[in-house]
Amino acid sequence: MYQLAILGVGKMGSAILNGIMKSCLYKKEDILLYVHSDEKLDYYSKNGYQVTNNVERVFEDSKIILLAIKPQMFPQVLESSKKYDYTARCVISIAAGLSISYIEGYFQNAFVVRAMPNTPAQIGRGVTTVCSNDSSNIYFHSAMNIFNSIGVAYEIEEDKMDDSLALNGSMPAYLYVFAKAFIEDAKENGIDFETAKKLAVESIKSSCDMILESDDSIDTLITNVCSKGGTTLAGLDELKKNNFEETIKKCARACANRSKELSK
Repeated sequence: MYQLAILGVGKMGSAILNGIMKSCLYKKEDILLYVHSDEKLDYYSKNGYQVTNNVERVFEDSKIILLAIKPQMFPQVLESSKKYDYTARCVISIAAGLSISYIEGYFQNAFVVRAMPNTPAQIGRGVTTVCSNDSSNIYFHSAMNIFNSIGVAYEIEEDKMDDSLALNGSMPAYLYVFAKAFIEDAKENGIDFETAKKLAVESIKSSCDMILESDDSIDTLITNVCSKGGTTLAGLDELKKNNFEETIKKCARACANRSKELSK
């Protein structure tokens, strides 16, 4: 029986596989990959992995099954999973909005882990929230190791998964929009793109480090940047006029509410 099967090796599935291999968590011969296309079958086979396009082989012959397919694919791909017993086996899902109880409906008696990584996992700097139906289970440690191999992982209660989604799962997109707006403004005012990108991104990175490493509150950190009647306050006044903070909160709620809708 394979120690680990990854069902789906798209961008996130392949990122997790890369993290696992770099961290030496499993050997290639202990991993089974489920892939659709002949091209990927050929690629991973030539690189020494065990591969299959028969999903039932995954269900029959794997101790840990990592579901890295899109939520809309679940009913079609997983229908045959219901005829197997998964006692003393583990199923990990990274599908947004799909609850542990939903996964349990497919995998009888399985230890289930629900996780939400984000796309920086592709460069080994992902942030993942993780919950389970029994965090004392021996497989929970294995699941945490898998997600720590692509960055950092944090355990969280399942009833907080939807509400935390904007903080990690979707956060990269929101930060990209934020950075893009500043970079585009700089370009429109004569600063070349590469310089603008580096200035914006390095400032965001170092400011984030300040939040994590400083003993000051975020409000104090904001105040420390500002001088009375100065440039920073002029910009902050525009943000306040346009309800920037309330708009961000609405963004977070829309994200969480959509995740809750997907779980129904």
